[in-house]
Amino acid sequence: MRPLVHPPESMEGIPYYDEELDMAQSLAHSQTIRSLGSLLDRVAAAAGLLAVSDNPVWYWPPDAPQQKALYPDYALTANPDASRLMATELVLAVEVVSTAKPVKEAKDTVKMRDYNAAHGVPEFLLIYPEPDDPRSVVWHRYDARRGRYQVVRLPANQRYRSVAIPGLEVEVLPQSAWQFGRKVRVWFEGVEFREAAAEAARAEQEHARAEQEAQARQAAEQRAARLAERLRAMGIDPSEA
Repeated sequence: MRPLVHPPESMEGIPYYDEELDMAQSLAHSQTIRSLGSLLDRVAAAAGLLAVSDNPVWYWPPDAPQQKALYPDYALTANPDASRLMATELVLAVEVVSTAKPVKEAKDTVKMRDYNAAHGVPEFLLIYPEPDDPRSVVWHRYDARRGRYQVVRLPANQRYRSVAIPGLEVEVLPQSAWQFGRKVRVWFEGVEFREAAAEAARAEQEHARAEQEAQARQAAEQRAARLAERLRAMGIDPSEA
């Protein structure tokens, strides 16, 4: 496989649209990509990696006569140049699984799993986005000795810990806490990364709380000053009262 420049036409088309199966993605799929992708973008920046989403990546499928460009939903790479990106340069690949058609689900899960394994991608994640689907995350780790992926058991603390990207953890939320397009939390080096809207809301709440506390302190100081003034008017030293 050679690192050829991806032609301009490979960047065209409808995002996340499967032209082979003539199939658009669901709203839950799109929302999951936006939500999870925004968090993994921050992980990439912190870890010195490049994040690509629906970007052409060279693969050489075992059943194909030559290399071809495929489009992982999301991937992280140490290569800063995406114009020639090859699957062998990925450190983590993510597929958000479309379950509306069995053939598409098989493509996202079995086929993409095998393609990434054939190129030794260290970690491969499947995310099930639909809110009524009890599945959430399947984490695969490449076993170089066997030449295939091993499924990682979900730890007791519900956090998958990446080996390929030290510091990255993906926490599976309890089903009761699932929101549309959001079944996981993302942590990096012990800090939870939140979506911009959620982070802004939290900052606004903290600002409002700090403002309320400042107003309460000011009111208390004013009450104390008025009391001290009354005591002095009565000939009493406030410091001795």
